[in-house]
Amino acid sequence: MKQTIYVLTLTLLTLTSAFGQTVNDSIYNSWWANKDKSIFQTVDKGTFSGTTNGYIQLKDGKDTLVLDFQGSKTTLTVTHDPNEMYDKSTKKYSTQTTSGKTALTYEIYALANILTINLNGLTYRIGIIDGASDMPILGLNFNYCSEKGTEFLTLLVTKPLELTTTRELMKQKNITYPEAQKLAKTITILPGSTLILTIKK
Repeated sequence: MKQTIYVLTLTLLTLTSAFGQTVNDSIYNSWWANKDKSIFQTVDKGTFSGTTNGYIQLKDGKDTLVLDFQGSKTTLTVTHDPNEMYDKSTKKYSTQTTSGKTALTYEIYALANILTINLNGLTYRIGIIDGASDMPILGLNFNYCSEKGTEFLTLLVTKPLELTTTRELMKQKNITYPEAQKLAKTITILPGSTLILTIKK
């Protein structure tokens, strides 16, 4: 527990907010350097286990909810990219709230990432892995650090993040993006929300 608190404190002190910043070469370089700190960066494929701690505060319509994660079982699935176009593999983290009622996944390939929350039977998502895969979700800081073969991935929300059901509607109803946008529902993750995903290599 003391180790987790130390890692969280260290991460909060070292991460900087992307809010209000112009994305420049220096910021890009820091993103790439941070990504390469992952001890799973050299892994081609595999499944690894761990836990998630922290919370997500979000607005769903007029309601404000807290999604609590305390020692929640977490799985990291590493899938090799046979072309190794921009990265060796895609890393997908899957976990759930303490109650088990809400599922969360975080996926990253190169710098592109996706955050998905399945809440009350609806799938909300932000981010896309496409194009040059070089633009992460602005307002979602990620930081890797490790100790003795265990990795700590911290996700820190620094500005409101809107997750929508648009992509899910496109798949379910086989409709275009503009059509799905008109029907989509939205939830907003609030700043300060923090998760620490601890995975053993």
